[in-house]
Amino acid sequence: MDNIGSFESKPFRRFMNQEVVEMSRFRYYIFGVAELDVTKARKILREYKEKTGETISFSAWITKCVAQAISDNKIVHSMKRRRKLIIFDDVDIQIPIEKIIDGRTYPSLLVVRKANEQSVLDIHEQIRGKQEEDSDEVSSEVSRRKFKILYKFPKFMRRRIFWNRLQKNPFMLKRLSGTCQIVSIGMFGPGRKGWGTNVGFLPIHIVLGGISDQPRYEGDKLVKREILSLMIKLDHVTIDGGPATRF
Repeated sequence: MDNIGSFESKPFRRFMNQEVVEMSRFRYYIFGVAELDVTKARKILREYKEKTGETISFSAWITKCVAQAISDNKIVHSMKRRRKLIIFDDVDIQIPIEKIIDGRTYPSLLVVRKANEQSVLDIHEQIRGKQEEDSDEVSSEVSRRKFKILYKFPKFMRRRIFWNRLQKNPFMLKRLSGTCQIVSIGMFGPGRKGWGTNVGFLPIHIVLGGISDQPRYEGDKLVKREILSLMIKLDHVTIDGGPATRF
């Protein structure tokens, strides 16, 4: 014990995260990495701020773009139920939100319903509204109290009454979590190029990496452009490489 040195012990209660990781083993994903030129989009957002004094988050713009792309290729957020494929018309996108309440950080989840039918401004207002809530709820769909009740049961019972049902029932999964998750890690390292990945069990996961200045050709001229690093995961059980590439 003399060689260990000083240390601090804190409560650790991330049981849900551990079980999400376990659930992710039942999805077989296609992985893809890409670079997107977002110069024009960021310019439009900056001009909007100069004109109105209001800031629209880049995450809201990306969410709208992804929702529209899914709406045009609905097969990519389909889910299997027994021997049938359930293809949804509405695109519900899950966005992790970090809130600060009384100096403490609380992770939360926002599910943007019918994101394909909403404007960028509508989505932005939902994101900001969720961030400014003084509630420490885990999700916009399930209260922290219900999660606490769930985790009073032993693990095998949690699997039986919740996780197994969630895995097999696409309607329950969509109602609680949506069909697509967008995670942004680029905010933690702005100006740097890089990709990231995550775990989860939705049909689509998109991880936004850094935005960096990179040279690109416009005709014969070399210019500086703002390039977003992007990682995409698609459920390979319900979608093949061709539709995934078209998406």
